[in-house]
Amino acid sequence: MNPKLLPANDDLPGQISRIVEEAGETLQAIGKVERFGIQSYHPAGGQNNAAHLLSELADLRHAISAAEQNLTDHAKIILLHGDQKHELHWTSTLITTRELRDLIGDEDHDNDNDFNAEHKAIAVCAGQWHREGLEWRFYVDPELD
Repeated sequence: MNPKLLPANDDLPGQISRIVEEAGETLQAIGKVERFGIQSYHPAGGQNNAAHLLSELADLRHAISAAEQNLTDHAKIILLHGDQKHELHWTSTLITTRELRDLIGDEDHDNDNDFNAEHKAIAVCAGQWHREGLEWRFYVDPELD
């Protein structure tokens, strides 16, 4: 990533466009790994495909990180009850599956993977827990916060 080539607009749409661009470059690097092998390199020399993929992954992580703060300002869960709409707001509270299982008193599952496979969201009185990867993010009901 050449810092001089970063988008001039640092707003959310520009940041999302940068994620798309970096994801495309990452997919291209993955394609080269699959086609030519992880140790392969350009005939003129330079990084091998492993080093190139690591570089593109770092650029993608940077693009995602730059957009995350703006995205969290907009992240909500919308609950519809008939004609009424209710919002739950994103929080920085993130816990492991084990912590969530302990919190809700889960005794029905033998392990975290079974629990995660069965659940995407868990409603609680003050909001909802939503699975993000292998962890759980809390969305709060602002009326109960």
